Amino acid sequence: MNQITFKQYKSIDLTLICIITAIFETIATLATNRWFNLQAMAISITLTMTCVALMRWSAYAVIPSAIGSLAFCIVSSATPIQYLIYCGGSIFSLLSLIIIRQVGKEKLRRDFVWRLIFVTFTYLSTVLGRWLISLLFEPSLMSLVTFITTDILSLLFAVVVMSLLKGADGMIEDQKEYLLRIDGESKEEEAANLNDPFSK
Repeated sequence: MNQITFKQYKSIDLTLICIITAIFETIATLATNRWFNLQAMAISITLTMTCVALMRWSAYAVIPSAIGSLAFCIVSSATPIQYLIYCGGSIFSLLSLIIIRQVGKEKLRRDFVWRLIFVTFTYLSTVLGRWLISLLFEPSLMSLVTFITTDILSLLFAVVVMSLLKGADGMIEDQKEYLLRIDGESKEEEAANLNDPFSK
């Protein structure tokens, strides 16, 4: 079987992330609409998957972020304006690339405080983006408070999941660096076996 190219690997990985995001966002939204529609808060997996994608593929994370927002809007029977607010606001999650470039993905993965800052910044950036777009249709400071408080559980969920994933090899690691590291380790192991007379 021929090995896949890095471009193919990236496409497959991003597609899987998008599928997982769409499925679980749909389930979460349906559950919220059916059983918790009177609650002021909801939970979404999109923030978590956006953070994972940011760590793995940087700017390409905007794709699953938009897909998750799209799934939410479809299930919620959103208005065209809401589609614009939620899907357009997803673009602002890319502001977290500032932290990634300044701090580095490895430190974000290993250090809880920086990981918390990263996830929170991604959350607030997305919320800010939604609010700024909403101002075009209904100027209101209160809507910002609503956006922040409604998805606060999603922030807590993302922090927990990202902390759990840090121990899984390669899960929240830049994929190009991860593949190069794995390839290097494989070559070192092969070289060690060739030099070991007892390995034959």
